[in-house]
Amino acid sequence: MNRNEIEKIICEVRDLATQRGINASFVMHKEISHLMRIGNNSVSLNTSESLVRLDVEVFKGRRSGKHTQMGEITSADYVEKALEIAVNKANNSAENSFEIPVPEVKANIRHSSQYDEALEKVSPQFKADAYKEIIDKVGNKYNYSGAWSSGSVELFITSTKNKNTAWQLGTDMQFNLVLKHPEKKWELKESQTGWRLSDFSTAKAVENLKMLLSVYENNEGIKLEPGSYKVAFGADALAEIMAMAAETGFTGREYEEKQGWTTNAKIGDQILSEKITVSDLPENNNTFGYMFDLRGHERKPFVYVKNGKLLNLAYDAAAAAKFNKTPTGHTIETVSIVIEGGKDSDCAIDASKEHGKIVYVPALHYMGLPNPGKGIFTGSSRFNGLLIENGKILGPVFSARITDSFKNVFSNILRISANVESSNISHTYQRRTPMALSVPTLIVADNIKITDSANSF
Repeated sequence: MNRNEIEKIICEVRDLATQRGINASFVMHKEISHLMRIGNNSVSLNTSESLVRLDVEVFKGRRSGKHTQMGEITSADYVEKALEIAVNKANNSAENSFEIPVPEVKANIRHSSQYDEALEKVSPQFKADAYKEIIDKVGNKYNYSGAWSSGSVELFITSTKNKNTAWQLGTDMQFNLVLKHPEKKWELKESQTGWRLSDFSTAKAVENLKMLLSVYENNEGIKLEPGSYKVAFGADALAEIMAMAAETGFTGREYEEKQGWTTNAKIGDQILSEKITVSDLPENNNTFGYMFDLRGHERKPFVYVKNGKLLNLAYDAAAAAKFNKTPTGHTIETVSIVIEGGKDSDCAIDASKEHGKIVYVPALHYMGLPNPGKGIFTGSSRFNGLLIENGKILGPVFSARITDSFKNVFSNILRISANVESSNISHTYQRRTPMALSVPTLIVADNIKITDSANSF
């Protein structure tokens, strides 16, 4: 059944609910997903799926009931069944301490500017050939593993508040390849992302891996002693850190419940370096932008931190209702976080000429939050780490653990690159809700705590 017919069916049941005096919202989520994994230099998994989920939520004062139904939407009866189940859940649910307003789509929205048919329909053979080309050119004496997820997400939202509808269609991909030395056990990683198939490049992957190989093959590993270091964070590391920082510091719920690391700050207070500006920008093409949230609110540019000062907090619909605030368009599973670029180069070697010894950490893994209230995170360097001093690469570093605070990392800024890029932090095993951040390719920060280092890679 085509898109227009499905929308017509949902709207028909919406109008029926309105006639019956039922307050309800309808959200259709359709995903087309493909995942290829490789292991031991060959394809180990090749799977595709097309899934349609219909979320119907009914609101009765302080009661609400939500039902999710999975399957193709082929008739009004199918949607009515979901509505009736949601009604029963609302009738039998416990009361909330506050009333959540019925979702309202304020204006008709149609958005598909981040849709690429070539990416949605990319063949498994294309992916397998790309992996083979990279392996052949970099060298098949190494062991390769990786994963490549791609697909599309279609959202359709309406409610009984009015006859407006919001619709969006977009594509996304996340490519990863890990090269492991069979004896020395060090690992190199290449990642790429985008919403167009043309954003992917085998040449770029080959170039990046060969550049790192020249360092790792010709130098012994270096063990870092615990202490404070100047650290050059690459884009992927920055994306993971800032995503955690935003979730625990820039959301209204954590702030109001005094669980976030910004709880003791007031709007307008200086919380980070004046060099740091962080926003949620749905129209930024380095992110996967959603133009509306799951309550129908149109998502517009939203600044969290401006020149280091806390400017705004994000309130989802439930938090806004609970704390008597205005919803900000953040009842959503993904946001479009953007860290503004600076004026410096993105070369860690150049940075070491000015700042001396620098640990280059392009990505962090095994991330955790030992103390969300104080904004303390931890993560391991694992892939691609380097020690650089006075314009010279000294060698690769053994896996080192950073345990520090968001405030410390983003307050002691020495350099921010002018260049920015997309970094994908999506999860593969859940409902497809792709998330990418636009971040500087390099930020150098001082006095970063390395708390532990392995004796090997």
